[in-house]
Amino acid sequence: MAQDLTLLFTDIVDSTAVNARLGDAAMSTLWAQHDRGSRDLLLAWRGHEVDRSDGFVVLFDSPTDAAGFATAYHRLLAALPEPLQARAGLHTGPLDVRHNGPEDVALGAKPVEAFGIGKAVGARLMALARGGQTLTSAAAAAQLQVAGWRTLSHGHWRMKGLPEPLEVHEVGDDSAPWLPPPDAEKSQRVVWHRGQWMSGDQVPHNLPAERDRFVGRQADLRALAALLDGREAGARLVTLHGTGGMGKTRLALRHAWAWRGSFPGGVWFCDLAQARNVDSVLQAVAVALDVPLGADPAAQLGRAIAGRERCLLILDNFEQVTRHAAETVGRWLDMAPQARFVATSREVLGLRGEHTLALDALGPDEAAELFHERAQAALAGYQRDAESDRAVRQLVELLDGLPLAIELAAPRVRVMAPAQLLARMGDRFRLLAVQGGAGRQDRQATLQNALQWSWELMSEAERRTLAQLAVFEGGFDWPAAEAVVRLDELPEAPWLVDLLQALGDKSLLRRLPGTRFGLLRAVQAFALTHLPAAEQAAVRARHARYYAALDERSAIARGGVELDNLVQACRHAVAGNDAATAAASLGLVWLVLRLTGPLRAAVDLAQEVRAGLALSPHEAAAVGWVEGSALVGSGRAAEARTVIMAALDAHPDPGRELVGGRLHAALGDLMSAAGDTAAATAHLQTALEIGLRLQNTGLQCQALNELGAMAMNAADHSTALARFMRALRIATEAGDRRWLGGLQGNLGALNYTMGRFAEARAAYEEALQLVRETGDRRWEANARCNLGLAYLSQNETALAEQALRDSLALARDIGHARIVPPALCNLGQVLAAAGKVHEARSTLLEAQSLAREANDWRLAEECQDTLDTLPPETMVDGSQMQLIRD
Repeated sequence: MAQDLTLLFTDIVDSTAVNARLGDAAMSTLWAQHDRGSRDLLLAWRGHEVDRSDGFVVLFDSPTDAAGFATAYHRLLAALPEPLQARAGLHTGPLDVRHNGPEDVALGAKPVEAFGIGKAVGARLMALARGGQTLTSAAAAAQLQVAGWRTLSHGHWRMKGLPEPLEVHEVGDDSAPWLPPPDAEKSQRVVWHRGQWMSGDQVPHNLPAERDRFVGRQADLRALAALLDGREAGARLVTLHGTGGMGKTRLALRHAWAWRGSFPGGVWFCDLAQARNVDSVLQAVAVALDVPLGADPAAQLGRAIAGRERCLLILDNFEQVTRHAAETVGRWLDMAPQARFVATSREVLGLRGEHTLALDALGPDEAAELFHERAQAALAGYQRDAESDRAVRQLVELLDGLPLAIELAAPRVRVMAPAQLLARMGDRFRLLAVQGGAGRQDRQATLQNALQWSWELMSEAERRTLAQLAVFEGGFDWPAAEAVVRLDELPEAPWLVDLLQALGDKSLLRRLPGTRFGLLRAVQAFALTHLPAAEQAAVRARHARYYAALDERSAIARGGVELDNLVQACRHAVAGNDAATAAASLGLVWLVLRLTGPLRAAVDLAQEVRAGLALSPHEAAAVGWVEGSALVGSGRAAEARTVIMAALDAHPDPGRELVGGRLHAALGDLMSAAGDTAAATAHLQTALEIGLRLQNTGLQCQALNELGAMAMNAADHSTALARFMRALRIATEAGDRRWLGGLQGNLGALNYTMGRFAEARAAYEEALQLVRETGDRRWEANARCNLGLAYLSQNETALAEQALRDSLALARDIGHARIVPPALCNLGQVLAAAGKVHEARSTLLEAQSLAREANDWRLAEECQDTLDTLPPETMVDGSQMQLIRD
């Protein structure tokens, strides 16, 4: 007797091609992993396997279990060593189920078999689905919606062998495609129109054919479809806006082709590229709709659109005629309530009822995929490898993920490899031009032409504003723009706020996280060419002075978001022969780089300033502090000592000024590391006195922290604790969370040396949380290194190993060379304790070599002590491990 059950069909996409590429042996292993994982999921979701080929046929008591299995199954396939995709279809309805006896199973029968029309429905749904997609019948979707599952209707489909069209739904999570499936051999999309079912092939249209595969923009496609979904609250006018070359037209056409079956009245593409006035707009739309114009053409077109009932008009390239939007599309919205309009424009239309969808750059993965796709089309022998993948990812980042730029760059692989293209990005506008591009519209033939078109549509005030904004690097906020942009020469210049909004509406200015704005690199490079040399020098000088005047907290705020501007400010000041501004901005650059790295960049910039300017003694001391401090962090202690001592000698009054205090603190740190405790103490006490006199809490914390560390190394635990706690109180009162993190780390080290391992672990974990919160990657590396020791003290070797590996990765990434040898030594001892003798030996030998290069003979000896225990003895004494001071 038939009962309501749910049947799920799955099928691996292109399994034969995968088999041919991998070979039978590797494919057999992959199938074994697939089957084991799938059957574990079947058990978890209460499914009963009915059949198995390149996928499964599975029986469930409810559609919720089937949907749960399908969603988990898609995730399982994506996580396999060779990622796979499957199409899936599920249907709930009456099914006859037969359980075969052992004798039939022995002859090859399945233990459970299902029969009924529902089996055909499930199979048709599966065959229709895209890779990674689960389609359901309306009966299953209704129950899933009640259970809280996300579903989406893709309309009705006529399926071979079934008497009436079925409504098809999609079910899944955020990783699902959420796109209508393409027509298949046995299933076609249909729509009810004027009393009959109409297939998608019967929908009238004038859409240009797509010449190549559409890549990426899946989230934007889904967003556009959601806006135009046809429900009562759906949008009737959506403007796709973005800068030139962002792919607005291509996205609109892809939507039109994919959702054509939703518009039985037709889908019409209206090219407004040549339109300059209202008459030419009306003429272009009339040509697209094949409507001869008479008196009152706007009203005539409105009636023609209304007569087509549910239809879609794409109004492409509207930016140069936005002033005519109200008298054209505005009227048609009132006259044709069932019609939908998609406008592509570099500027929003500003109509009541308009919904906007801003197109931004492609994400890194989509941008790289687009490049490879177009490169393979341009060069039949194009091959991907690890080197080309790395070069392409860097290349598309420099191209801002701009689709037009990528489309223009990819064909260059006929003569240049991706790495060679990357090396020539300084000449981007020559590189990004079509060669022999007959038939291409002029403004699409080169990136420069696309931007020139936007430039010509701007007012003079907008042009001058954009050109001046191009001096910023990495974005800017409103106060910075106000300080840099000057429009004094323009009579009755608009308010800068209005100009920024206008540039945003024209898709030339991007909104960045928070309250920041930015320009695409291509827009920035283009705009700078329109800033005269004399004016450029003045704008850059204003930029440099603004950023050099930031206070220290503003410079390091939000993870050092202003780093690029600070570096540019320093270089602008060098170019403008402004030594004071260069030295001030260099100091702020170091405050960021000491948190984020790379430390070497601070050394290079300091040397650039010193070589390019005649510095006063005070400025030379400030530059020396940056260079010397960065050299210390880079592990170049001898060079650092020479630079810092020279800077201290050059300073006219080092005992009474902040830079002098910082130089004393840096020299004290170096003397302490070299074992000269008397000299170190003298310099650090001087730094502390200067910090107290100037009420500079950061300098006070730095001096007390180093003095406490010296006492800890001398086993004077009470003095160390007193100094750390004093510094902790100062940091707490000042609200300095960075120093709170650093000091907590050293309190952890003190507890560790005293054998209080639980207290040490708690302090290290709190320190790690604080330094991550403040974006200090250097101290994060320290905290992770020390936390590894705490984990090992509690016999948690796996956690210890991971913490130390994370510490090493961070230290190497930012160029924090001082931490690498002791972290390697500690990791070697952890590996020895875990019995990983071979890796322990190689790690300890590397640590020993680096320690000898740094003249750290004590660390080299400790590495040797552990090496001597290998291989027969792998237990190590944790007391010899290297604590890293913050």
